[in-house]
Amino acid sequence: METRWFPQVNDSSCSECPQLHLLQRIPADSSYPEDFYKPPWKTDTKACADPLGMENGDIPTENLFVSDAGHYDYDKWKARLNYQAAWCARPIDTHQWIRVDLSKSTTVTGLITQGRHSSDVWTKTYKVKYSSDKAAWAYVTDKTGNPKVFPGNTDDESQVTVYFPAPLHTRFIQIEPQSWARYICIRFELLGCKE
Repeated sequence: METRWFPQVNDSSCSECPQLHLLQRIPADSSYPEDFYKPPWKTDTKACADPLGMENGDIPTENLFVSDAGHYDYDKWKARLNYQAAWCARPIDTHQWIRVDLSKSTTVTGLITQGRHSSDVWTKTYKVKYSSDKAAWAYVTDKTGNPKVFPGNTDDESQVTVYFPAPLHTRFIQIEPQSWARYICIRFELLGCKE
């Protein structure tokens, strides 16, 4: 029997801040109504959308990890929003990623992306993974339980903001580019609640 992974709410910490960080196996052929898979809370993720520290350096470089850096000129610390370069990966395939360790569990609601400064290079689409312990990872999913593919950029300088379907309460966030213009390059800021 085929199974899919669907989000499940875990609200053990407080009733005012429901969190999406556990997964439950549900048969793909289940007859649950579509609304069963929607988080049961009405949360406006935009109300919790402060920059979490990529651009201003509050997230230190030692908390950034990458699958690969093609060259020093494109290293992980250059992935900060509005920096005059970008993180760029080599090889160029969908197995590349950049990961942020937020040092503690944090509410994350979305992110802002840019391409590589003055280069006609950008990430067109990406997926987002998250984890509380770096051992068990889950994708941010769409309403059908499949990994959500987020829209990225259409040029190298414009900022594109996306919000997750539900807030994440997590420590690690990983961005996985899925399509790109010429090369995999990205600058970004995480959004959420600064505590």
